[in-house]
Amino acid sequence: MLVTARRLGSTLALLGAFAAVPAVALDRAGWSQATLDAGAMTREDADRAFAAPPVDPAVSRSDARVDESALRYYASQHATARVEAEIRRLRALYPGWEPPADLYRPGASDEQALWDLYGKDQIDQLKLEIERRSARQPGWRPSQDMVDKLRRKELRNELVKASDAADWAKVLKTAERDPLLVGADDLDVTWRLAEASAKTGARDHALELYKLALAGAKTAEERSGTVRKALAVLGADAAGPLFADERKDPDGKGEFEALRVDVARAALGDWLKADAGKPVPPADLDRLTKAATATDGTADDAALLGWVAHRRKDWKSAQRWFDLAADHGGGAKAVLGGVLVREASGRHAEALTLAMTQIDDPEVGALFLDLMGADLTRPNPGTVPADRLARYAALTEKLESGDAAQALAWYAHGARQHRAAAAWFAKSMAWRPSVKSAEGHLLSLAALGDKKDFARLETDYRGRFPDLPRIVTSDPNARRAVAEAAPVEPKRSCSALVAERILRASGSPADALAAGWCLMDQKRAEEAAVAFEAARRGDPRIAAEAAYGQALAHLRSGRTDDAARVASSGGLTPARRDEIGRIVLAQQAIANFDRQAWSATLDVLDRRRAHVSEPRDLMTMRAWSLYHLGRRADAFEIFTLLDRQLSTRESRAGLAATGPLAYGRS
Repeated sequence: MLVTARRLGSTLALLGAFAAVPAVALDRAGWSQATLDAGAMTREDADRAFAAPPVDPAVSRSDARVDESALRYYASQHATARVEAEIRRLRALYPGWEPPADLYRPGASDEQALWDLYGKDQIDQLKLEIERRSARQPGWRPSQDMVDKLRRKELRNELVKASDAADWAKVLKTAERDPLLVGADDLDVTWRLAEASAKTGARDHALELYKLALAGAKTAEERSGTVRKALAVLGADAAGPLFADERKDPDGKGEFEALRVDVARAALGDWLKADAGKPVPPADLDRLTKAATATDGTADDAALLGWVAHRRKDWKSAQRWFDLAADHGGGAKAVLGGVLVREASGRHAEALTLAMTQIDDPEVGALFLDLMGADLTRPNPGTVPADRLARYAALTEKLESGDAAQALAWYAHGARQHRAAAAWFAKSMAWRPSVKSAEGHLLSLAALGDKKDFARLETDYRGRFPDLPRIVTSDPNARRAVAEAAPVEPKRSCSALVAERILRASGSPADALAAGWCLMDQKRAEEAAVAFEAARRGDPRIAAEAAYGQALAHLRSGRTDDAARVASSGGLTPARRDEIGRIVLAQQAIANFDRQAWSATLDVLDRRRAHVSEPRDLMTMRAWSLYHLGRRADAFEIFTLLDRQLSTRESRAGLAATGPLAYGRS
């Protein structure tokens, strides 16, 4: 510890961050004056009693001035290495001293019970027991070793608490009170101090502290853990000098190779997010390629390389990587990449076949609907395999996809299956109303000769969609129904509707509804909310559609409470009300998270998860909330799951912050 302290002293002198401070008096550690005054001791008596023993070559091992309490404690714990270190320390201080013969006898130390409490980190109980013993045994006092260690333990706990709360200034201030807190003997404290230095702008200081920790680390896990911490806090470029101290095994493999691969993953991930013109980092690409093709290569690495190749439009390489990822158990994410690359390279049928293997995955399922929907809506779609059509229809029902329902409807309409077409158009209008679905629904009803429903819906649809074209068919009944309907207004563009709505406050609820959706398309959410409010004065159908639009507009503007109020006011279908509710809860969780209300964040996320699965971004938010609440094991479990699904910089940062190495556990 003395060597460590000297090393730290020189390092911190170089940093100019800390200065040695005198030991804190016993009562400053939080003990009452009664402890010092037990047995009618004066303050001067206590100071003399607690003073460190002088080096005396003539002292014998039986001399009471030799404090053997720590030695006996280490012996009781069978900590052989610490026992030997303590013996060397005492012999250096007292050349005439020899270890006691009864060192390993149970109960040899009268402080053993106190040291047991210390070892269990039961500091409050330990202080209470010292108070009690002082009262029971006048003249008794704890050993100086216990006083020093207890004071340092309390300071350490204070520093850790400040670090967990991200109170970086307090971390630094606490460390200044005892420079011996920092050093290789307590890597966790050194890591925390380095992070605090980086967070307060002293990044060079932080690097020096990581170097100190690396130099003193005793195991390979501690060394790699130090570099991993530095990477998470400082980034790859700033932490790069630590790799210069890398040790090689007899085969020439560096101890930090896994960390270098992590850096490569992060670099390629950043490249995927960057502008397309930025060149791919070749060294990182080579390193990850070697890792992915090794016998222990992972699906995530192969998938990442697949996305890199996809970005570069190297379809052949991309397919090879995605297929390798699938072979390694990459699941839906690997299949998603494989589908996209096959579609991009013109292998549409293969893409659809592959998508069907993971059709229950939300992303793959949505892609399957898009790809097959394009087939169904072609001018001459031909005959679609029955099994594929059945899977498509089932997934459309499950997801309540208005677009997919419309595609099925047009396919049935083209096959002259007008009753099936009318049913699917009706579903499309319920799930995602559009002018094309309205037109198709009317065409199907006209073909069926359903005059009553045609006339009713034609009036309704034309009020909701002023751009709806006139329906003309060869069916005499259909022509009569059209003739009896209200006259068609001249076709107006979306821009014209918006301009009309803005220039004059008049207009029908149907006009206001159309203007609202136009404004939403133009990302003018606040104006859209006003238009939807006007539309809610129309008939129940228009009012319901307007309420849905207004809720979405409020959400887009960040007015979560207003969206929730509109959703609860009535008129929305259960599916739409649930949709708005899920978005509202997500936004509430984000707001709580931003103001660091961790418990409130988890409460909202729990309420949302009771109704729908949790996406990756909200799972990440849940993990960080658990971390800030001290539930590190729960947070680590979530980060592990996220990293296995897709390793990203954020998932790896979460693992570094919550994993065993982050808290001094092996």
